[in-house]
Amino acid sequence: MPFLFHYYEISQLPNKAKFLFGGTLLFAIIAGLLSIKAKLYHIILINIITILVSVVLGTTIIIPPNGSWFNPFGMKFAVILTGIVILIVELTVWFIPKAITAYKEE
Repeated sequence: MPFLFHYYEISQLPNKAKFLFGGTLLFAIIAGLLSIKAKLYHIILINIITILVSVVLGTTIIIPPNGSWFNPFGMKFAVILTGIVILIVELTVWFIPKAITAYKEE
């Protein structure tokens, strides 16, 4: 998803993708809901693999329209940061039902 976010943002509809943030947030929430029964290390491992694949795809496929597009950090950092934000949202959605269940059991 981090690769798709930046690929669509740059090459498909730059400055016109108003639904991109909402769609990415919705994806992360749905992924978190679907992974409720998964173990924590599986979720983290899959997201790390996704981030690594996104960085590789980003460096080979994404061509920014100008040199300052990803300033001040660069494209790799932007893709990694997007992947980390998606992971945080997924883990938050994954953790909420577990916390509620643990609270009800007390």
